[in-house]
Amino acid sequence: MKKDQLHILEKMEAVEVSPFLFTRIQARVQEQLLDRFSKKQAVVYITGIAMIIALNVIVLRTKNDPDRTTNLVSEMNLSPSNQLYP
Repeated sequence: MKKDQLHILEKMEAVEVSPFLFTRIQARVQEQLLDRFSKKQAVVYITGIAMIIALNVIVLRTKNDPDRTTNLVSEMNLSPSNQLYP
């Protein structure tokens, strides 16, 4: 049975390929590599990342300010003690 299958392969004819097919494929691959991000997209992404980093820095600085926490507790008339029954 294997000889019959191999015999069928011998009857196959060569396929004709366009002479510029490989060149076209290479051109499309190069276009995809070059067009990952446009300049406008890169500026928007970098600006967004910079804004997120700046927001994180601001939040971390205000979070560690003990005076701000004390002022907030006194303005809201909260007890600084964690005891349930005074």
